[in-house]
Amino acid sequence: MDESQSTLPADWYVDPARYHQERSTIFGREWLWFASLEQLPTPNSYFASEYAGYPLMVVRGSDGELRGFHNVCRHRAGPLVDEGVGVCGNLVCRYHGWAYGWDGALRSARDFDGEIDTDEYSLFAVAVQVWRGQVFVNLDCSAVPLLDDLSALFREVEEFPVEAMRLANASHHDLACNWKTYADNYLEGYHIPMMHPELNREFDAKQYRVDTGDRYCRHSAPARAGEATDGRWLFRWPNLAINIYGDAMNIEVIVPTGPQTCRVLYNHFFIDPEHQNVSGVLRLSDVVMEQDRAMVEVVQRNLAAGRYRQGRLSPRHENGLAQFQDLVRQAANRDSSVGDDSSVSNGR
Repeated sequence: MDESQSTLPADWYVDPARYHQERSTIFGREWLWFASLEQLPTPNSYFASEYAGYPLMVVRGSDGELRGFHNVCRHRAGPLVDEGVGVCGNLVCRYHGWAYGWDGALRSARDFDGEIDTDEYSLFAVAVQVWRGQVFVNLDCSAVPLLDDLSALFREVEEFPVEAMRLANASHHDLACNWKTYADNYLEGYHIPMMHPELNREFDAKQYRVDTGDRYCRHSAPARAGEATDGRWLFRWPNLAINIYGDAMNIEVIVPTGPQTCRVLYNHFFIDPEHQNVSGVLRLSDVVMEQDRAMVEVVQRNLAAGRYRQGRLSPRHENGLAQFQDLVRQAANRDSSVGDDSSVSNGR
């Protein structure tokens, strides 16, 4: 079977070694959406989260600058901050009390009495850049700048007032499937008539199309009444979806949590959360998620069962999926040591 028409092998969705390789060759190299700038509003605020097994944090220092680090003390790998949003006076390891500056430099190794060279033990740094109020990180501090790397995607939403949208709800869904299983499902509309009656009533799924660009794709379908739909449904390799509807937006992010598990982040933004139909949008999102969950978790079990090996992609309906899986194949041929913790420069 032609590789461009065949799916990824089933074991790529279940193999622990494959998952650990993808952590470094994909999630250790790519720009990843991490937080809204609203979640880092003041000096000494932080946002921390685990991403594909990497505990990460972005802090706004006392000078107002954003910086990113692995949330790992250089002494014995204790955490500096709890997961989520917060404010702290300084960065002190919760385990043994090593203290760091907002620039990641080690300021004090408690009770070492000058026996350690603090210059050698700065926090591991993570690149941080901002696009229109959205914070992205990259574990590879030498990566191409965000605005250059994702320029094609960002041009798709130039006309929308992204900065004016306020974060109204941040939630997550934990799924018993590989991150690629969920991405595969997101990347085609072929399943909509079978699984999503609410969406199928609203859009003409027979005319659903996916147009591909530079490591991203744009989804579109006419409304049942025949008029064009306002907005953009975009997916950017490896795990970012931006669903924007003029005055509202959902940033959806697929985060691997294990070989056969993932977490899907929903971040809903509105121009006027007080007066827009926030509850209705959230309710429909959850309905569609639960419909998808029911299917992708069964698909994951079938992939792991050992009988199915490989399938065939539809050129008409699954071209976005074909692009995604080709990028997965390309990443599999990379040197897995690049972009991992050992290659990240310190915070100086």
